[in-house]
Amino acid sequence: MIASLVLFWVVSGFIALVISYDAAAGILRSHGFPPALVAPITVGTSLMDMTIGVLIAFRRTSAFGLVAGIIAALGYMVGAAILTPDLWIEPLGALVKTGPAVVLMLVALLTLDNR
Repeated sequence: MIASLVLFWVVSGFIALVISYDAAAGILRSHGFPPALVAPITVGTSLMDMTIGVLIAFRRTSAFGLVAGIIAALGYMVGAAILTPDLWIEPLGALVKTGPAVVLMLVALLTLDNR
């Protein structure tokens, strides 16, 4: 379970930063974000996602990383609901998948002592 969460956060951040940077930044551009903020937000959230994954990977920081991941995921969901509501019906369901990820992080957080 922990390994899945680490991969979820690190890989999603890496993809948005390296592989699909133009697409990730394009979402912000197409929703009227100021051009000067598009790159910093795209890079910042990608690095944050990868950092959360690394925090979850290590026992010492895992609880902090899980809490950070829950807060970030809920923040993404609320922000998207307000700023980009059309992403909720996106064919690949990027935002819909976030709900089960939050539940998985909550379960991981509750069972962390058993690890």
